[in-house]
Amino acid sequence: MTSLSDRHSTFTVERILPGRPTHAWRFWADPALKQAWSGCHPDWTMLEEVHDFHTGGRDFSRMRDTEGAIHSMDMRYLDLLQPQRILYAYTMHLDATPLSASLVTIDLTPKSDATSMVYTEQLTMLAGDTAQRRAGTGDGFDRLVLEMERALAVLQ
Repeated sequence: MTSLSDRHSTFTVERILPGRPTHAWRFWADPALKQAWSGCHPDWTMLEEVHDFHTGGRDFSRMRDTEGAIHSMDMRYLDLLQPQRILYAYTMHLDATPLSASLVTIDLTPKSDATSMVYTEQLTMLAGDTAQRRAGTGDGFDRLVLEMERALAVLQ
């Protein structure tokens, strides 16, 4: 059980992404590129997936883990300002149990030939571990950097 003091938190993850903000933007907008870095459980079975990247759009996934539990993530895009800002809210569930609700802002700013990405999440944890969520988010962005580097290498 998450204690009251750990239930609400705000955390920020910063990365320097290779390429300009328009290159970074593609890794959220294109379903195949997004899956390449955000898919963190290759041994799980995808049961349902929606990717609708526009203001008012929805991303949704429902997966079965190796033990048979169902994990779902439901995201609504609140505001997209290409290629500068992504604002969304999302919830996560384990089977029928709500785990968390979050509001996320991603700011993409040019920095020489790269992009400064600042990800800020306002998190309400209903069950589970905030430290694990923070670590998993950072791991995902490490995969994003690698996928963006690979894509630039192919273009050169």
